[in-house]
Amino acid sequence: SKNNKITVSFALNYGGRDEILRAVKKIITDKIPAEQINEEVFAKHLDTIGMPDPDLVIRTGGERRTSGYLPWQSVYSELYFTPVLFPDFTPDELEKALGDFAQRDRRFGGDSSPKAK
Repeated sequence: SKNNKITVSFALNYGGRDEILRAVKKIITDKIPAEQINEEVFAKHLDTIGMPDPDLVIRTGGERRTSGYLPWQSVYSELYFTPVLFPDFTPDELEKALGDFAQRDRRFGGDSSPKAK
């Protein structure tokens, strides 16, 4: 495999709705005509410009919700929930999450049911 790099992002005091509103305001400030606004243009106005969309989102602390984390960028991300609190999230816990992720059949929004094949 040619995958030899990992990007890790931490969200502290982050709000996905706020990020989307700021992106819209930047687009308005840049005076981009409505007919030129597409997914690529919008993504370039988000906080995460230059970062890849996450393949895996790990939610610590036992909550089974995303809490508005990267609502645009994580649309095709795999989600991993763990009861372990972030301060106690060790390299071993990360290995568990990555092992779980490695077993997944990523469809990126597609349907893998027998009917779809």
